[in-house]
Amino acid sequence: MRRRYLMLLAAPLLASSVALAPAHVAQAATVGTSGVEQAVKVTKVEVVTLLKPGETVECNGTPVAMAFDGKVTATGPGTVRYHWTVNAGRARVSPGTFAFGAGTSTKVSLQVVDMPAPRNAKAVTGYVTLHLPDQKKSVRSEQVTFPCKK
Repeated sequence: MRRRYLMLLAAPLLASSVALAPAHVAQAATVGTSGVEQAVKVTKVEVVTLLKPGETVECNGTPVAMAFDGKVTATGPGTVRYHWTVNAGRARVSPGTFAFGAGTSTKVSLQVVDMPAPRNAKAVTGYVTLHLPDQKKSVRSEQVTFPCKK
């Protein structure tokens, strides 16, 4: 009798702890590093070259500026961290965050990169990559080549 009585007391306790576990796990998965609930979903990432390839530049030892726009489209509230890399380099350049509200919107980050233009070079070539580490997404721009003026 005593054993049956203990089982009856323990049954509601076990049921309530099992019912709480999935809700707790689901909540933990949506909380970001800042403690704010993250419901943002990135739907599109692109990098646009602002200067047209093929334009000629002065190759006199001073760097040549190349401009790129990083466009991130997302749905839902939350923040999206990003940073840039230049060419094959691993150094993070211009890190930042985009803050998205409810609904779908697009945010843009302008990145201007100074590419070396050695004297007597035939051309200056470069590209950038936009990284979204939390979404595990990276998008590379097209490779841009500027012939040097003669």
